[in-house]
Amino acid sequence: MFGIAEENPSREDKSLLRTETSATFVPAIIGIPADPGPMRAHRIGPYDLLKIEVFQVDELATEQRVSEEGSIIMPLIGNLKVRGLTPREAEQVIADRLGERYLNDPQVSVLVAESTGHKVTILGHVKSPGVFPLVGGQTTLMQAIAMAGGLDEIAKKEEIVVFRKQERGDINAYVVNLALIEKGQLTDPVMISDDRVVVPKSGTAVVKRTVGHVLTNWILRIPLPY
Repeated sequence: MFGIAEENPSREDKSLLRTETSATFVPAIIGIPADPGPMRAHRIGPYDLLKIEVFQVDELATEQRVSEEGSIIMPLIGNLKVRGLTPREAEQVIADRLGERYLNDPQVSVLVAESTGHKVTILGHVKSPGVFPLVGGQTTLMQAIAMAGGLDEIAKKEEIVVFRKQERGDINAYVVNLALIEKGQLTDPVMISDDRVVVPKSGTAVVKRTVGHVLTNWILRIPLPY
């Protein structure tokens, strides 16, 4: 059952809330998660499938599965270590190697077509809940829900909850209005590895409406999907 509880309860309720908080309560924020930025961008890992293209050089287009050691084999270049790089960093490394001997100012595109180590979990009222790989390095919330088959007929799209681990290890819950994203009135947030998305049932009260977007005096009561 979804609901809201006060962070400053009466004295007699404090011990009970303290126990419940550790199990089922997390800070709630109305709005999308912040952009993950380059430090939390997708990092290429073993067994990722990369789609690599070089502008106007079709013969260099290739799909490469990253080896267990973190390397790929590129035409002309040969063995190239890409483990731990972002797709943009890999583009630059490949461009630099091609530019050393073969091409003048090559324009390289690297797309993560499939990732085995970076996943997002979609739960609740979608047609096919489960765990899905983050593809392309920039999978958004709408794309992640589409991978789960889309919302079912009783989903509440106005209060979808995204659980995200913070760098210090705690978890925040972001209550996102997917209807506004569909209308172009809200940015479609980029998912990062280990995000959990919970789609509630229509008619369920996920949050209590308050002034402002950060629920500083409230915490979200929802089964924690970790």
